Amino acid sequence: MSIGAWNVRGLNKAVKQKEVIDVIRSNNLGICAMVESHVQVLNLKNVCVKTFVQWDWVSNNNSCEVGTRIIVGWNPRLYDVMLISQSKQVIHCNVKFCDSDYCMYLSFIYVASNYLERRLLWDNLKKHSLVVKKEAWGILGDFNVALKPSEYSEGCSKTPKGVEDFIDCLNFIEVEDLNTSGFQFTWNKTPAGNKGLLKKLDRVMANMKFISDHPLAHAIFKPYRNSDHCPAILNIPGGKVKWKPSFRFANFITEKEEFLPFIKEIWDVNIDGFFTFKVCQKLKILKKHCRKLCNKHWGAGKRIQQLRRELECKQYEIDLNPFDCKIREEHANILFDFNVACNDEKNFFSSELRLSGYRKGTIILSFFIEL
Repeated sequence: MSIGAWNVRGLNKAVKQKEVIDVIRSNNLGICAMVESHVQVLNLKNVCVKTFVQWDWVSNNNSCEVGTRIIVGWNPRLYDVMLISQSKQVIHCNVKFCDSDYCMYLSFIYVASNYLERRLLWDNLKKHSLVVKKEAWGILGDFNVALKPSEYSEGCSKTPKGVEDFIDCLNFIEVEDLNTSGFQFTWNKTPAGNKGLLKKLDRVMANMKFISDHPLAHAIFKPYRNSDHCPAILNIPGGKVKWKPSFRFANFITEKEEFLPFIKEIWDVNIDGFFTFKVCQKLKILKKHCRKLCNKHWGAGKRIQQLRRELECKQYEIDLNPFDCKIREEHANILFDFNVACNDEKNFFSSELRLSGYRKGTIILSFFIEL
């Protein structure tokens, strides 16, 4: 069971949405919060449908003056999520596991940069702790403040304003950082430049009940990709929930020469049984062939995967060597190539979608009618 929170620095662009989808899939997330999304209310549904697809989602747009600060999506086949309250800086949820009666509280945070405004959130968390009482409670997100000098790449000669308020809040609500791995600094001031300060601003925290229920739970901070914050992954070891995936395939393969012949060949195979059983069995066979055809022609996707791996490697190197200008220059070049490749793929699939969207539905429907 994995739950994520990521400051994406804007979710309006298709490139960012694609990265969120990849983070969800590669980390097998069942719940994912996007903070600092900057999505306008009129465009919120469209962006969430593209990003979360068949997931349910909720946002705090009603509490924001401009845009949406926090969006939380979840897989309804795994979790039943109930919104308890929201504000400009936090969304509080109660999460029930669908395969059991176990429940926990989760709070997704995007803290304001001004220490005076942050006090509103600290008061909010203190009040919410009275609701949680002795139940399990996890807090994830961007806290926008480092707790100690070791959480700065260059150290810190004095305590920043507002740290005392933060510490007082943590003592009151009785939560602490979970064991972590991955990046030690979760925020990069200038990820595309040659110089920049690194800080630990993102955290995954929990109360004692949560730690007692899940003693092996831990947080992983992954490479920040095309954002300036690391995705924070809360990993809770446990039984893996399985479900039957639906039949899907990439739309662009309908234009390939071998698409129609292998569909006709499979659809002509004689399978004994009722009508629904025949359809399901043929779709299972088709799925394997569609996947092979997709992998054969999906060159741009492999290029993006290669660049993503190179990007993550460089980000790990920056985390270990914050002052190496050569590494930062190499990172900036790879990040540029990565964004160009993502845009090229987006343009390619947009054209394929317009050309083949109607045809795909007609092809599949015609074979169903013939059967």
